[in-house]
Parts: sequence; structure tokens; C-alpha cells
Amino acid sequence: MTESAFAREHPDGGAPQAFFHQEWAQLEDALARTRSRVILRCKHTLARLVFDALVQCRRQGLQVHLSLPDTALNRQSAIAWERLSAIGGQMAWRQAASDGPHADASFPALAVVLDDACVFTGKLGAGTCPADDASEVPGLVGWGDADFVRQTRQVIDEEAGWCLNNADAGDAASTVSAIQLRQGGSAAQQAWLARVLQNHALATQAEIAETQRQMALFDHAQEQSLGPLMRDYLRAKALYLQQLALQDQAAREEARAAQQRWSDYEAAQAAADQETGPAALDDDALDQLKQLYRKLAMQCHPDRVADADQSRAAQLFQSLQTSYRRGDMAALYALQESVARAGFQAQAAGDTQQPEAGGLAQEADTHAAQEEQAALEARLRALRSALGQRHEALEALRTSATWRTLSSQPNWDLWFAQQQQYLQGELQRFEAVLQTHGASAPDPMAHA
Repeated sequence: MTESAFAREHPDGGAPQAFFHQEWAQLEDALARTRSRVILRCKHTLARLVFDALVQCRRQGLQVHLSLPDTALNRQSAIAWERLSAIGGQMAWRQAASDGPHADASFPALAVVLDDACVFTGKLGAGTCPADDASEVPGLVGWGDADFVRQTRQVIDEEAGWCLNNADAGDAASTVSAIQLRQGGSAAQQAWLARVLQNHALATQAEIAETQRQMALFDHAQEQSLGPLMRDYLRAKALYLQQLALQDQAAREEARAAQQRWSDYEAAQAAADQETGPAALDDDALDQLKQLYRKLAMQCHPDRVADADQSRAAQLFQSLQTSYRRGDMAALYALQESVARAGFQAQAAGDTQQPEAGGLAQEADTHAAQEEQAALEARLRALRSALGQRHEALEALRTSATWRTLSSQPNWDLWFAQQQQYLQGELQRFEAVLQTHGASAPDPMAHA
């Protein structure tokens, strides 16, 4: 079997890779590079463009397996599902799961296994498939970890009743069958879902770190370009508004706000002057930084270590965020040594072994299994909560003024030049007014 491009780029499984924009383009590219088999489970329904891509994969000789919920939405869809089965693709119609703690709603919108070498979970972005837009697992995350690939295959295969193996089952005559799925999720499904949520939480944290790094780099570049001019502008504006407030009572509140803004800006810049600015990295250095960050995040994230290690892991993880934001490769290498010395134990995702038969032993095993089940359900709730908090934090960053500016300006130098021109014009205007009336207003810092 030919390994996928994702597996070639991450031979040791690496760390989960997240895509929060152009998700379909990422998956489409991965499908185009797949050489042997595609297994896709969807929670709701497929967008036509995804189904057409599966049909194309089958026409190119790939094994294609599609698992769909047996719902009116799918049965009445304009998509001709039989197109896939007619050319040898295999489909399973799952019984729609009921509401409950283990219901289908807990799953990501999509779970895709490519070439038995990598897995993508998540959704394809707003509007691609409207039924998935409210999924609790946003973004698309890819991972080439062999154990996770096997676990994902097991969950999808057992649910659909395929029992796939390495034989070329996709070349045999295909049938469309209704697979009756038992109510509630198995322990194996829940353990798999815990890993999915953990992967998405890690990937989202990496996206937060990268967003913060870019914002820090932008703020530093802006300060280097506009800092002195911004200080003069804010001071002149505060003086101008104080002059205006002497003549217009309504302007007093605006004058106080301008004084406070100047005071806050001075304090922020004084604090920034005490810190080393983030490093500007070329593409190769940035790739190395990202790879090392993801590797360390997998090892020391508090969600991935045993309870006894979480306090120390939280300290190291915080240092990891700071070092990454600064682009400090040397600090990351030092952290790598600290993490290795810490020797953290991985947190168990859940035991899926079946209890042994026989009398009291069976009763004890059943009780232990119930306790493990309760612990796993609590773990899933905690992971969902943590993932929700990370997405809120990412959304807050993405809606900030700094991010909106830097992400909409492909040429920062040009934008800084435009801002310099604007600030210089405003500074000249304020100074002209102050000279006309005489700079008799008190220094705004005297009232800050």
C-alpha cells in the first residue's frame, strides 16, 4: 500500500495538524494524493462536492467506504447515492442515534481515514455543509498516529458492520445495506472520541499560540515603525481636547478619555520595552519552531498527563506558550530537556477491555467497568468544556482589532507607511490649533 503524503511528511505520526480555514481545500488535496482506500463517516450528510470527490476516487480505482445516517435528510437528498455503489463503492446506512450522552451528536461532523495512514476529523467550514455548521468540533484536524488510525478504523468499521481488512474488499461487488446500530456508544467509541476531542484541543491551542505569535510580531513591528510618532500624536490630541474642553463642557469627557488613552499607551510601551521583541523567522526556521512546539505540546499539555503531573506540566506548558510567542527556539530546546527530565505519565483515555465471566469475579469486573465508564464520561465532559473554552479564546483573538488589521494587510510596511502619513497629518493639525490658541492647557499626564 502506498502511504499518503500526510504520512510521508509525518513519519512518526507527529502531532495533530489543524486547519481552521480552507478546510475543504486541505481535505481535497489529501484525497487527491490517496492511493489505496478512503473510509468516510459523516454525522449528518455530505456536501455534493465531497460526494463527487468520493466518486472520483472510486473511478480512479481506490476502495471507497461511506457511512451515512439513515435519515430523511439523506434519503430525500438530491444526491444520487447509488452512483457510488454502482461503481463498486461500499455504503452503510446507520440507524439514526437517539439523544443521550453517547449519541451520534457527540461525534465530529466527519471522520476520514486515508490509506490506513492518517485520519481527518472535524468539519469543512461554514457553509460547505450547512448541517455541520453547529458541530461542537469545529476545524479540521489531521493526524498520522498509527494507533489512532487503527482506533478510528475499529470504531467506524464495527459501527458500519464492514469488518474491513487489508484484502481488496472494495473490488468485490458492493451492496447497499441498512446497518442497525445499537443505541448508545460503546466504550471503544467513547475512548476514541476522547482522543478526538483531545486532538482538537491540542490543535486549537497550537492555533492560538500561532495567532498570538503573529499578533506579537505585528505589535512589535508597529511599535518600531510608529511608536514615537504615535506618542506625539496621542499627547497632542490630549492637549487639543483639553483646550477644547475649556470652551465646551461637552468635550470634557472626551478629553479625559484621550488623557487616559495616552497614559495607558505610555504604560504599555514602558512594559514592552522591558521585554525582548519576537524573533522574525524565515520559513524554514518557522517550520522548525512549529514542529518542536507541537511535539512539546503533545508531551506536556495538562490534558495529556496524569493527575499527579498536571501542576508541573501546566508550568512547562505556560513557558512553552511564551517561548513560542517570542519565536525563541533556544528556549524551546531548553524546555525539551525539562520535559524529558519530568518524565510525565500519559493520562489514560479509558479501558475498553471486556469483563471476565464467572460469579463474584464477573460482578466485581462489572462494578469496575461501571466506574471506568463513569470516569470516561466525566473525562469527555471535561474535554468538551476545555475545547469550547479554547475556541472562545481563539475567536476572541480573531475578532480583536490587531488581528483584523494584520490579517487584512498583506503588506505591513505599506500599511505602516499609510498610518505614518495619517498620524503626521493629524499631529500637524493638532499642533497648529495649539499654537493658535497658545499651549496653555496643562500637561495631560498631570491628571492621569
